[in-house]
Amino acid sequence: MNTKIKEIREFNRFYTNVLDLLNQNALGTHYSFTEARVLLDIGFAGQCTASYLVAQLNMDRSYMSRTLKKLEKDGLVTKENSSEDGRTNLIRLTAEGTSLFEEIDQKSDEQVVRLLDRLSEKDIAEVHAAMRTIQEKLSRLEKK
Repeated sequence: MNTKIKEIREFNRFYTNVLDLLNQNALGTHYSFTEARVLLDIGFAGQCTASYLVAQLNMDRSYMSRTLKKLEKDGLVTKENSSEDGRTNLIRLTAEGTSLFEEIDQKSDEQVVRLLDRLSEKDIAEVHAAMRTIQEKLSRLEKK
């Protein structure tokens, strides 16, 4: 088991480097990977709550709060009270936030295309199948 753990950790470090996730700015933006990921999740959801984001991203509430405050200060997100529950804020992207969301989403696609571009169709199919297997196996753990 010790060798497997070592190899899984080695793969994690490898893939983090492949996607350039440790760079201070995500995909050529002025935002960290975490900030970009929060922006993407809001964009994909259309509107959501901070609690939804905390659950989706498995993030600390105070870290999420600081991230949302920064994105709001930068004019990328807006918060408004929910008509159903005044204690809950609905979070949406502003026009500027939507534009950045679309840019990050497109650049993310392009990053994967560049990564796979040098592989054969067979290799791409194998990598895709392996990633699906990892996702299926590990997502079962979240439901327990």
